[in-house]
Amino acid sequence: MGKWRWAAIIAAGMLLCLPPRYSARAIDSVTVRVGLAYGTSAMSAPQLQNVDGAGYDIGTMNGTTFQAARSVSNTKLTIRAQGNGFVVTDTQTGQTLYQTSANTLAISPKGALTWFNKYKYRGDFVYTASGGAVTVVNYVDMEDYIKGVIPYEMSASWPSEALKAQAVCARSYADGQMERHKSQGFDVCNTTHCQVYQGANLATDNSDAAVDQTKGQYIYENGKKVVGYFFSSDGGATESSVNVWGGQYAYLTGKPDPYEKTKEISNGVWSKTLTAAEVQSKLNSAGYSIGSVKTVQVTKRTAMGNVNELTVTDTSGKSVKLTKEACRTALGLNSIRYTVNGLGSTAVSSSSTGGGTLSINGTAVSDGGLYTVSSSGMVSSMGTAQGKTALSASGTQTISVGGGQTTPDPVASGTSYTFAGTGWGHSVGMSQYGAKAMAEQGYTYKDILTFYFTGVTIS
Repeated sequence: MGKWRWAAIIAAGMLLCLPPRYSARAIDSVTVRVGLAYGTSAMSAPQLQNVDGAGYDIGTMNGTTFQAARSVSNTKLTIRAQGNGFVVTDTQTGQTLYQTSANTLAISPKGALTWFNKYKYRGDFVYTASGGAVTVVNYVDMEDYIKGVIPYEMSASWPSEALKAQAVCARSYADGQMERHKSQGFDVCNTTHCQVYQGANLATDNSDAAVDQTKGQYIYENGKKVVGYFFSSDGGATESSVNVWGGQYAYLTGKPDPYEKTKEISNGVWSKTLTAAEVQSKLNSAGYSIGSVKTVQVTKRTAMGNVNELTVTDTSGKSVKLTKEACRTALGLNSIRYTVNGLGSTAVSSSSTGGGTLSINGTAVSDGGLYTVSSSGMVSSMGTAQGKTALSASGTQTISVGGGQTTPDPVASGTSYTFAGTGWGHSVGMSQYGAKAMAEQGYTYKDILTFYFTGVTIS
């Protein structure tokens, strides 16, 4: 998270009559409410510990504005539900420091960083209780929140341009998900369900700088903010959102990815073998009804070569069709880019014409020899230009992707099935490993984002 610190309390007189305390934030700053402990992870006695021993203000939260009622110099606090309210004690001595009958409690550390549940956070902490279990929510400035996301979603040692691209993605993702946990009393959670947020433990000057240097920047399509989806790797081609989640969004259009170094990256190439009984069990657990599995077949692929429909048939002849993202999630596979028992193909179909530029799905791209397109229309190789993977060719090549493969792959049968593929994640939006590869070739974060997101601007 960032380097800002809360402003000192402007108050005089009795501790119980402290005025509202405002942080030194920009007027247009955004506060993100992050669920740190909630639901099954709610705690019986959460604790806080100052990193720099500066003490705390204790009170309430009015919207996103903290109202202090008591100031303490103690450095370690324990918070427990008591009746309909809360009691705050010194963790070491057990001394009661504050009690309230209110059903919410807010604590604002005076220092920059505070330990909670093994991680260091900035911002304030708000507590609610139900049945003795305490929910903990971190109220934190958007920029500091992004600093607590970046080193957990992408290695802080990666090139700065990749980290900047991740920062803009993470900010745009959070902005688009602010009501995802509204019913639970916060905006986003701290897990992969939203995006991983664990404070400042792994933050470095490099990762923090990526956030500072893209401060306030979001991804826009036609002047409107869009959600910055990202994933680990695509294994050769990203995918259109309509083929994964069902929503049709032009900026989330799948495309061949010439940048990823698939064979060199973690989990870039993968294989998973499931017995027929395991396939049946996983499908039944996912809510599908099927008996003893006899065959598995990829029955549809997208224009990008990714699996769009997987048909599983049992010994009675009953079939289950998995579509879109279920082709990955129902069986616990790494991606939607795979074959079954080595049958089928993930090649991207294409065509070539004579001319002078290269285009993908009608969008012209530039500079160098990217694809070699065979007479059969298959992309067979990539070229480079000035050390970068090129985005065009001398001579005209047009990569026009059609509606996808409707001819089924060959049927796989047997007592076990090997799913072998490339990529990791849902494949919609920005590939993190692709961003790393582009940054290593000298592309900027805006180059990266405008490649993976179609027709967008960064501002």
